[in-house]
Amino acid sequence: MSLRGVSFEIPNEPGRVLLDILSAIEMKAYDWFLRNFDFPIQTMDGDLYDSLEEFSIDRIATGHELAKWLRGPSNYLIFAELFAFQRGQTEEVGTSYEWFQESNCQIAILVYDCMYVDIYCKEQHVSEAFYENAMKRGYTGIKWVTDDNDPRTRLSVWAE
Repeated sequence: MSLRGVSFEIPNEPGRVLLDILSAIEMKAYDWFLRNFDFPIQTMDGDLYDSLEEFSIDRIATGHELAKWLRGPSNYLIFAELFAFQRGQTEEVGTSYEWFQESNCQIAILVYDCMYVDIYCKEQHVSEAFYENAMKRGYTGIKWVTDDNDPRTRLSVWAE
């Protein structure tokens, strides 16, 4: 049984959930490739609007840029794909688990349908940090993702 990562469910409500998830690691230590974001921001009166045009297309962000952006207004996380690379080592991002295994990408985070999170990590201690963080935050459905229980071959929130 080879450990791939961790999966869990987050609350289906506005907040700073992605910032909470990423608090398990030092996000500023990475460069991030962001893809397939659907991430409306909540205004002071509770309305949601999509003000993230700069993240509506695939792009690379430094860990500092990502941290600053996530500390902004409350948001409603619907879909997101984040790929973490050691600083200065970003490359074209693929969509298969095989690509992940062979690439410089260290962490792949997939969020879909407002509440489901799958995180793939190359290093076991990083998977453990995400697992412990999910437990601490009271997320549900927390489980290890292994070669034996993960049928996923595509690292994307969208089907082909």
